[in-house]
Amino acid sequence: MTINVIVKSANIMKPQEEINQLTKRIEELRNTIKNCNHDFATPIYDPEEKRVQDDHLGFEQHGVDCWLIPSFHTEKIPRWSRECTICGCKEYTYETSPVINSYEPIFRK
Repeated sequence: MTINVIVKSANIMKPQEEINQLTKRIEELRNTIKNCNHDFATPIYDPEEKRVQDDHLGFEQHGVDCWLIPSFHTEKIPRWSRECTICGCKEYTYETSPVINSYEPIFRK
């Protein structure tokens, strides 16, 4: 009886080599985004949700044990975003400037 063993070629990459290769690729992509001549689409209203602690504490009881627990609610913070149609880079801003009967978002560099 013979046993046939198939040995893979030397295409197996060591974990550190793979990390180095992926890190290099990430750096190339970051440079592509950095050097892009951005063409941003129309800004859209994109509020940010933030959990804020309430002023009062909740009460919880299990048998004879009882304690106060903090309670939270969600607030929406006004925010605008725009995305580059070329590289997909997304920018956010919380600032607006008045326009006749409306507001226009301000993006600073």
